[in-house]
Parts: sequence; C-alpha cells; structure tokens
Amino acid sequence: MKSSLRHTFLPLAALLAFGSAAHAAEPTVQEQIDALKARIAELDSKVRPLQRAETTAGDKGFSLSSPDAATSLRIRGLIQVDSRWYGEGLINNDAIVLRRGRLGIEGKINKTVDYTLIGEYAGSSAGILDAFVNVAYSPEFQVKLGRFKTPVGLEQLQGDAVALFTERSLVSQIAPNRDIGIQLGGDLRNGTISYAIGVFNGIQDGGDSADSKKDTNDGKDIAARVTFQPWVNDEGSALAGLTFGLGGSYGLQESGVAAAYKTDGQQTFFTGSVAAGKVSRLSPQFSYYNGGLSVLGEYIASEVAVSAGSKLKNTGWQLATGYVLTGEKASYKGVQPANDFDRASGGIGAVELVARVAVVDIDDGYLTTAALANQSATKATSWSAGVNWYLSKQSRLSLDFTHTEFDLSSRWTGASNANNVLRNAESAILTRYQLNF
Repeated sequence: MKSSLRHTFLPLAALLAFGSAAHAAEPTVQEQIDALKARIAELDSKVRPLQRAETTAGDKGFSLSSPDAATSLRIRGLIQVDSRWYGEGLINNDAIVLRRGRLGIEGKINKTVDYTLIGEYAGSSAGILDAFVNVAYSPEFQVKLGRFKTPVGLEQLQGDAVALFTERSLVSQIAPNRDIGIQLGGDLRNGTISYAIGVFNGIQDGGDSADSKKDTNDGKDIAARVTFQPWVNDEGSALAGLTFGLGGSYGLQESGVAAAYKTDGQQTFFTGSVAAGKVSRLSPQFSYYNGGLSVLGEYIASEVAVSAGSKLKNTGWQLATGYVLTGEKASYKGVQPANDFDRASGGIGAVELVARVAVVDIDDGYLTTAALANQSATKATSWSAGVNWYLSKQSRLSLDFTHTEFDLSSRWTGASNANNVLRNAESAILTRYQLNF
C-alpha cells in the first residue's frame, strides 16, 4: 500500500515542481517590454544607415545631409555684377564688371569637422579662394587649417556678401587678407570673449587671392585677434550689441610682391612697396549693433621693411554706419529681410542707408624720388554714402556714391607718365546686383 502511494504521489510532486519552476522562469510584462525596446533599437541602428540622405532646397541654398545631420554638404554660390561710373577727369574707366563669381561647397563630417572649398571664377583666371578644415573639439578649442582670412582687420574679416558697401574701405588696403596657415581659436566665458591665433606664410598689405598660394622664403607671420562682448548675454541691454577688440600680426617677409592700394572705385593710388624684412600690424577696432543701427570703426598701423632699405609706416582708419529703414535688425552677418520683395503681396524687402568716412596716410619718407612720388599719393580721404535694397535673403541691390581726395608728395612733378588717378579727386557711382546662396 505504501509503495503504491509512493508511486502515485512522486510523479504528481515532480509535475507540480516543474510547473512552479516554469512559472517562476516566465518573464514579467515589464521585462518583455524592455526586451522589445532593445530589439527595436537594435533594428533601428541597422536600418538607419540604409535610409536615404535628406535633401533640402531653400533660402540657404541646396544641401545634402545624413539622417542624423552629423554629416552634411551644402552648395554655395556668390555672383556680384557691378557698374562703375566716374566723374569728370582724366579717368575713362566706366565699366560693367563681374566683380565676383564663386561656387563651392561647405559642410561637416561627424559633427566635429567643418570644411569649406570655394572657387573664384571672376577675372582673367579661375582659382581657389577658400580651402580649409575646422576641427571643433569644443566651443572653446577649435583648430582651422588651410587657406582663409588672416585674423586682423575687422572689415576685412566680414563676409564679402554682407559688407555695408560694394567695396571695402581704404583702411582694409593695409590689412592682410587670405593666407595659408594653421589657427587656434574659440569662444570663452559663454561667448563674451573670442580669440584666434595662428601661424601663416605671410602676405603683403591688402594681399589677396593668388598672392599667398606659394611661399618663397622661410619667414612666417604670427597673427592674432581677440574680441570682447561683455554684455552679449544681457537681454534687453542697450550694450548687448557692443564688441571691441584688437588684432595684429608680426613676422618676416620677402614676398617680392609689391603692395598696391586702391580707392573705392578700384583705382590704384599707391604702389611700389615690396616687403624685405620685418612686417607688423596693429588694429584696435569696435562694432555696435542695436536694432536697425550698425556702426563699425577700426584703426590700423602697418610697418613694413621694404626693399629700398627703409621702413614704410602707414596708418588708416574708418568709421561706417548703417540704418535699416524697414525695421529689420542689423548684424555683422548682414540684414535678413522680414518679407521678400513681391509686387503681388506688397512686400518691399529691406532697405538700408549707409555712410562712411575713411583715411589712409602713406609714409611720405618712402617717396624719396620724383618717380615714386608721381605714382603714389601720401594720403587718401574718402566719403561714401549709399543705399542697400535687400529683395530677399539671397538677392541685393546696392547704389553707392564715393568721393576720394588725395594729398601729394612735395616731390610730385606731374610728369606725363604720372599716375592720372592722382591728378583729380575721384568721384564715382558704384552699383551692384548680388545673388548669394
């Protein structure tokens, strides 16, 4: 009897134990949900790289980006068609010109690397204008390598498409432009301080485009710029738009390329200095933006050891202002119209009035002979006024009037081979149609 009961209850107990174990091993509802989430995430990570890239076309141009926006490519372009009309005098250079014709790409790779490659196709030959990579370790620490603008002049660093006037002021003639080098920069203390310091091949005053594509000597320039915006984070403060800074460069140059300074009308009023030794520049500067008001001011002192065996010391300053009549905000990066020009809807775009005074004082000690004095002024002073009509975020019409007067050296003889630009003050009307995307 006992044996029979044992044979009956033992299988039953084993079955109950197995059922309890199976019940205990069954996952809870939350565990099932977590497992499904993990599986979905795993599948999403595998499918996402296979998704098509996102393409956009809008007021910022044409772009292509990865689904997570970590990698992107944007097509950029700039077309500027100018006309120049000169007043009475010995200059017969009235012309319609293609001032700039640029096409290129910019974008980023894996969120930390930005790149830019821009070609210039206006003029007699095509060439690379900007070509650089920027590695952004953090907002405070970024490294830029390649060909880009040297961090010295305030107006020179401003984008060609957003400057107040069709042409930069006289003072930018003695600031370095694009060069090849490596630069460390970033923003500190929540954007109130910005800095840039780099080593460059070195370039003459006003140097541009092809001038810095090759380096023919061991000399290099160190260039740096620091700006302060103490109130930039104070919302509503009248001083929020105030920025002041200091830029400069120092180095050794033997470029063999003569510097040439031009008027607003792009006529040469000084030429001849070739760097052959130490070159230094210093530029205190400021800008102020408040609503539609913009004000920019800077001073530059340049000292160049020249091939004549002497030092050429030039100085320049400019003060420019603008005001947007249609209510949009002005900024260092330009004006964005609230409404595009559209006859059907009544939109007029944005209208901005601008004015500027600029002076460049040339070292008269450099003009030691009549031959040099007949080709170069010792001082140029220009007054300019104009209006900018922003038809859209990409399109702009500009009309400027500029008047430039020259001081001549005591060695000026006015010989037949003298620079005709210097015989009279320059008065010119400059116009521009611009498409920027």
